[in-house]
Amino acid sequence: MKDHKIYADKLNRLLTSDELVSFKKDNSTLVELGYECVELGDFKRAFHLFSASMRVNGPDPDIMNGLAISLCELGKLKLSRIVLEKAVAMYPNDAITLANLAGVHWELGSYEQAIHFYHRAITGDPDIIEAHINLVNLYYEQGELFMAYVTCLQFLSFHPDDMEGNELLDELLLNIGISNV
Repeated sequence: MKDHKIYADKLNRLLTSDELVSFKKDNSTLVELGYECVELGDFKRAFHLFSASMRVNGPDPDIMNGLAISLCELGKLKLSRIVLEKAVAMYPNDAITLANLAGVHWELGSYEQAIHFYHRAITGDPDIIEAHINLVNLYYEQGELFMAYVTCLQFLSFHPDDMEGNELLDELLLNIGISNV
C-alpha cells in the first residue's frame, strides 16, 4: 500500500492535471508522453515517464526502447546497452530494438557488434531506413568502402528513390574512384 502511494505521488509530480486524466483513461499515455519528451529533448522527464510506464504496463519493446533512448541521450550508454540487451533477450526479433542496440554499440565503439545488430535489424525489417543508412555510414567511417558500397546498393534495392541513399552512393562512388554516369 505504501509503495502504491509513493508511486501515485511520483506520477502526480511528473504529470500535468490533463496528462493525469489521460493516463487514468489509458495507460499507454505514459509511453506517448515519454516519446514526446524525447522529441522535445527533455530526456530526464522521458526517462521518468518510461520508468513509470514500465511499472504500470510491464516490459514492452516500445517502453524499453524509450527508456534506452532516454538513458543514451543522458550519457548513460552502458545502462542503455543493458536495457536494450534485456529487450533483445525478451523480444529477439524486434527490429527497432536491434537497430537501437546497434546504435548504442556504435556510440560505445563496439563496431563489430554494431554491424551485427544493424544486419539483424535490416534482416528483420528492411523498411527501417535509418538502420540501412547508419550501417552504410558505419562501414564508411571504418574505411570499409566496398562494404559500404554493397550495403548502399542493397538498401537502394529496397528503396530506390531514397535521396539520402542515392547521395551516399554517389559519395561512395567518388571515394572508390568510380563515376556514376
